[in-house]
Order: sequence, then C-alpha cells, then structure tokens
Amino acid sequence: MEREGQFGLVSPLSMDEIPCVLFGVNSDFKVCFWNKEAASSIGKGVNDVIGSEFIALLAEDGREDTISKVKGLLNGNGPGQPVIRNVEMTFLHGGGHVILLVNMNIRKNSSGSMDVICTGQDITSIKASERNMIRTAAELQNFIDLANAAIFGTDEKLLINEWNQQSAQISGLTKEMVIGKEFVKVLIEPDFHDQVSEVLRSALEGRGTSNFEIHVMTRGCDDADKRRIDILLNVTSKRGVDGKIVGVIGVGQDITEMRRLMKQEKLLFQAQAANDAKSQFLATMSHEMRTPLNVIMGMNQLVMDTALTAEQRKFTEQIRISSQSLLLLINDILDLTKVEAGKLELVCVDFDVRGVMEDAVDSVASRALSKGLEMCSFMGPDTRTLVMGDPDRLRQILLNLLSNAIKFTKTGQVYVLVELEEETSTHKTFRFKVYDSGIGISEEGQKKLFNRFSQVDSSTTRTYGGTGLGLAISKQFAELMNGSMGVQSGEGRGSLFWFSAVFKAAPPAPQPELRGLPEEARALPVLLVSRNETLRNS
Repeated sequence: MEREGQFGLVSPLSMDEIPCVLFGVNSDFKVCFWNKEAASSIGKGVNDVIGSEFIALLAEDGREDTISKVKGLLNGNGPGQPVIRNVEMTFLHGGGHVILLVNMNIRKNSSGSMDVICTGQDITSIKASERNMIRTAAELQNFIDLANAAIFGTDEKLLINEWNQQSAQISGLTKEMVIGKEFVKVLIEPDFHDQVSEVLRSALEGRGTSNFEIHVMTRGCDDADKRRIDILLNVTSKRGVDGKIVGVIGVGQDITEMRRLMKQEKLLFQAQAANDAKSQFLATMSHEMRTPLNVIMGMNQLVMDTALTAEQRKFTEQIRISSQSLLLLINDILDLTKVEAGKLELVCVDFDVRGVMEDAVDSVASRALSKGLEMCSFMGPDTRTLVMGDPDRLRQILLNLLSNAIKFTKTGQVYVLVELEEETSTHKTFRFKVYDSGIGISEEGQKKLFNRFSQVDSSTTRTYGGTGLGLAISKQFAELMNGSMGVQSGEGRGSLFWFSAVFKAAPPAPQPELRGLPEEARALPVLLVSRNETLRNS
C-alpha cells in the first residue's frame, strides 16, 4: 500500500505490467519505486533497491549528469515543469553496464513531497551497435588513409569530400586545403581540364569506369618545389543507399618515375604488374572489411525487429542507413579492382558446343534485327560437338564478340563460323570466328585492342560507350581454355575476331536414327533461296 499511496490511483500491479522501465527517486535521493521491467533490465529486484541510495545504482560514466538533472527537477517548482526527455542513464549490472534512455518528470506523492518519475527503455544493444558502427567506420577510414594508393571522393558537383593521406602526400595538398573544392580546378593543369572533367562526368552518369593518366602539379613551399607528376587514375560512380549516383570515387597511383623509364616495353609491363598488385590489395581488404560490417548490419536488424520507441527506431534507422552507405562504398572500391584481381577459374561439365553457339546467337539476334543487320551462323552438320569444359565462359566470349560486332556495324551482316580444328582421343580444339561488316580497326588500334580499360581511341568511347574490359577478359578466358585470340581488320573493311579453345572429349552420346529420303526423291534437284550471300556460299 505504501507504493500505491506514492503514485496515486495507479497500483503497483498495473505499473509492473507496463512494458517499459519505470522507477522513482524521492527527495532523499532514494529509490521509491521499481517495476518488474526495471528489475529485469538492471538485474536488481524490487526488494534489493527500494529505499536504497539511487546514486549507488549508477555507473561512474554519466553519473554526475544524471544527478544534476534529478536535482534540477527536485529543486524546481513542482508539477508543471517541462519533462526532461531522452536522458541516457548508465546503471551497474553485474560486471558490466546497462544503458537506459529515459524521460524524467516530477510528481507530488501522498505525503506532499516531490518524487522524480523515470520511464524508459533499455538501449544497451543499440549503443553497442553504434559503438561497433563507429569502430568499423574508423577502421575503414584507417584502411583508406593507410592504403598505398591515393583515394579520393567527390559529391555530385565534383567537390572533394574524401582525401586520404597518400593523396595529400602525392599532391602536397592537405585534406583541409581541398575539402569542398572542385577536383579539376584544384589539382589538374588547365590544359587537361576538359579531358579530366569529361571522364569524371562520364562516371557521374553511370557509364562505367575509366582508367586514364592525369598530370598533376604538386604544391610546394615555393615555385621551385613544384613539379609535375603522372597519376594512373581509376574512377567509378559512388551510389547512395537508394541506388542513385551521389558522386565519384577515385583510386590513383603515382607513376611518374615509371613513366620516365617506360621507353622500353618491358618497363611498361612492370607498371601494369604494379597496378595489378594494388588492385589485388584493395580487393582483398574490401572483402575483409565487409565481414564485420555485415555482422553489425545483421545485429542492428535484430534490434529493429524488437519493440522500440519512435526515438529508438530513429537511432537504429540511422545505423542501418550508415551501414548501407559504408557497404556501398566498399563495394564500389571492390568493383573497381575485381577485374584486375586475376582470380579466374573454369568449371568442367558436359555440354554441346553447337548449343552454346546457337544460344549466344539467339541472345543478340533481336539487337541485330533492330538495327537492320543480317545475323547468321554456321557449323558443319557432321561435326561432333559434345565436349567437357566451361560453357558459361565460352558463351561469355561469344556474347562479347557478337555484341561488339553488332555495336560497331551500321549496315550489312554479322556472321559466326565454328570449325573443329583438331581432334584427338582425349581433346577437341575448336576455332570460333565472328565476322562483321562494321567500321573496322586500324593497325595501330589493333595493338592496344586487348589491353585492359583500352579503346581504339577516345571518340570510340564517346560514340559507342564501353569500358575497354570485354576483349581483355575474353582473351584471358580463351587462354585459360588453352587457346588464343586475335583479330584481322582494316579501317572501313569490317573485322574478323577469332579465338580457339581446347576442350576435353566427352563420351559419345547415342545418335538418333535418321530416316533417309525415299529412293525416288534422291535424284530430284533442290533449290534453296536466301538473300544473304554468306548463307548462299556456305
């Protein structure tokens, strides 16, 4: 009956049924009420705390602030004072702490003195998630800062909002000097403003990544300290949690010294190897960072699935949004480097080469027809095409070559020819040829055609799009299949792209019984009509 008198018409039983923490502190700073939810959250029963010193329940962290707020209410003017909302109180709990988010109010008890009434919710797990989130963000920032590559980020206006230590070391510009400034105007020589701006805008429009060289003037103490350095820069789109592009991410490497020595082809290859090592490092670290971040996101989702107040749900929603932003950032860096990781594996299953060819042709036929192109393919009817290998990688090569052929052909045709080049008791070697009547490629352009992030020239990228990765990857797949890839072409004369692939011979499948023509029909002439010259001559 004592507690009932203190809280008016509300009985202790009904207060115990309230699904939130509820406790009271009287003017002597002693606990005067303690419901079941408070006992459950803090780990101390009603009989253990009623009449005890409230201060003894508090952890040292935040104790003074809590005491100050309670005293402020008790020394006020009584009921009618504003409620103090969203006060974090840290209580001792065994060997650890429990954090409550409470609202504090003042009420007059039956004896006429004032009690502070606190209602709240246990947010210990939410605060733990926040701490983990902050720690993960710090680890990611440390990873970016200590990476052996210049990493920067911009917003959608191309104003710099991320600048790691390597960027500062290479350019001579500290983070404070560049944040909020336009990347091109701060870092790029005027003669290259338009070229770099175009590449950055391309990334902002989501047209893939670019790998290009820029020239940067470093900032020294005086003009004598300034020097021009060459940077190999990769850029890609940065997306927000809603999937919209919100800026650009760039990863650069100082290649000044390499470029000075790259008069010999061997040193050019060394520079590419250094770039590959950088990409492998970034890809590996991105994978490592995603693991703890996914755990944090999962635990936060579990917290969100519990009963939360509006304020607590706002906190957990912020954790979710920030976690997704970090994950998107890591994925962007990973996407930028995974092409250069060099980890390509082939499977070995039974499949039909003819079926893969026909599937690839069918997949792009509608695009060819929409441009008014003729699309045809041929493989000898007597060719035995059952093999063991990786049909998906083979299909990927064919689709890449066919897509390029259609992309660069305005009128005419695209023709696929598959031949059995060599057959032994254990293996079969096929040669695949893709002809087109498109714009063709100069001899100079053919030299860099299979390099990563390389196009024949910049006008090709602007007109037709693409990242310059497809042929490089296709060539790697062909070489993994113990084959090779090449091209025969000339400007304005169309192109022939070919590649060979070696597959294991599959056990022969039972052949369906073919019914021959009737004897009287075998001597009859047959006329086949086709508008396509290639088909007429096949």
